Amino acid sequence: MKKRFGTLLLVSLAWTLTAFSPSAEYSFIGTYGVCASDPAQIELRIMPDGTFTYQDFSNPDKKIDVQGKWEARKDVVVLQSPSTATPFHDKWKFTEEGTVAKSRKGMAFYRLGRVK
Repeated sequence: MKKRFGTLLLVSLAWTLTAFSPSAEYSFIGTYGVCASDPAQIELRIMPDGTFTYQDFSNPDKKIDVQGKWEARKDVVVLQSPSTATPFHDKWKFTEEGTVAKSRKGMAFYRLGRVK
């Protein structure tokens, strides 16, 4: 009886410790964008070193081309670029598999597919 209880306690402790450990790998690391024929040329690259690049040429008069650092907060990836005052889609949600990136800024909804 004591042996079973000890084994059960050990298994429970091991499960508890692994259940709350942070994931070492983010599934959203990669490049997301629109199809190659789309003139907007929207592209988001999330790099494993904590940096990103983002471009959005949907408005030819106000092209957006920024880079900076990203931070994962709960279920959202927040892009931070100190070099731009131009508003851009800076909060992104990703599907669990990391195949789609979604963002909303005002009434503009973006959905980018994983390219690489």
